[in-house]
Amino acid sequence: MSMLADPRRKQKWSVDPRNSAWSNDDSKFGQKMLERMGWSKGKGLGRTEQGSTDHIKVKVKNNSFGLGTNASNEDNWIAHQDDFNELLTQLNNCHGQNNSSEDEQKNFSLEEKSKTSKKRVHYMKFTKGKDLSSRTETDLNCIFGKRARSTKDQEQTEEVTAPLELDTESITKTVTSTLTMQQYFAQRMARMKKARDPQTVTLSISPLSSGQMLFLIALKPLRLQVTII
Repeated sequence: MSMLADPRRKQKWSVDPRNSAWSNDDSKFGQKMLERMGWSKGKGLGRTEQGSTDHIKVKVKNNSFGLGTNASNEDNWIAHQDDFNELLTQLNNCHGQNNSSEDEQKNFSLEEKSKTSKKRVHYMKFTKGKDLSSRTETDLNCIFGKRARSTKDQEQTEEVTAPLELDTESITKTVTSTLTMQQYFAQRMARMKKARDPQTVTLSISPLSSGQMLFLIALKPLRLQVTII
């Protein structure tokens, strides 16, 4: 006898809830057709008979996930915790290495300040957790999620920042001249004057015989000096 406070639900009972009459019937059309193709009971469908040998079953879906998902939040949380534990082990293993260059620098230490102060400023656990002066560069990269620079990038930066050492003897070409400074500038002035002045052409014309004519066609404005021999 059910309690009055329980919700009332209608239930339907069939004569054959498992449908065993259909599954045990060997006179089905589909089964006969498959048996003609070489299939027998207990084998799966497919080329290598890799199909399922069980009937289709009904499964209650009481979540909002998609069909066929096997979302296991517990496994995901455990995997996330494993990654975090691995990060902590890396910090513990790498802590205390490569401190030769950083020991020389004077950093602000919250833990040392708390120890030297007369009043109780912070707790020991708080100071150790907040004090980053004792951490190495690799530890800080792991904490803040920065990627470590690869060796190729470091080599490229070193090549760029390195000063270029050029062979000056192979680049520079020196020529020793025998002219003095006055002779050199005199030649330069003569060349410049010759380039600015119009061209001068000297023609030597012999006496022409009768019936001959001389045609002079000037393509450019020339300064002609004619001497008759």
